[in-house]
Amino acid sequence: MRTFIRIIEGLSVGGAFLSAAGMLFIVALVVLEIFLRAVLNTSTLVSSEYGGYALVFLILTGLAYTMKEDGLIRINLLTSHFSEQGRRIADIVSGVIGIAITSFALKYTISMVYETWDLEMTADTIAETPLWIPQLAIPLGMGLLLIQLIAFIARRALDDK
Repeated sequence: MRTFIRIIEGLSVGGAFLSAAGMLFIVALVVLEIFLRAVLNTSTLVSSEYGGYALVFLILTGLAYTMKEDGLIRINLLTSHFSEQGRRIADIVSGVIGIAITSFALKYTISMVYETWDLEMTADTIAETPLWIPQLAIPLGMGLLLIQLIAFIARRALDDK
C-alpha cells in the first residue's frame, strides 16, 4: 500500500513540474510580448489567449501536489476539537466526499473535451486554437487530484498523516 501511495505522490510531483512549466511558459510569453511591443512595435496577437490557457493548466496540474503538501485550505473549526482518531475519521470522510465530487467533475470534463474534439470547435480568436487541446488540462488535473485523494485516504487509514 505504501508503494502505491509513493507512486501516486510521484505523479503529483510530476504534476507540480508541469505546473511550473506552465508558469515558465507564461513568463516567457510575457517577456516575448514586451520585447515585441517595445522593440519591434508588433505583437504575437495570441499572448493573452495562450497565457490564459497556461494559467488554467498550471492551476489544475498543481492541485494534486498542493493536496499532497497540505496546501489546500482546510477549515479546522470543528476538527480542532476532535481526538486524533476523530480527525482521522473526518479526513477519511471528507476524502471520500472529495473523491465523489472530483469523479463527477472528471467524468463530465472528459465528455466536454471529447465533444469539443468531435465538433471540431476552435477558439474565436486569430489563432483559432482547437479548444480540446487547452481543455485537456482540466481532466488531467482532475485525474491527478482524484488519485491524490485516494492516496490521502490511504495515508490517513494507515495513520501516516
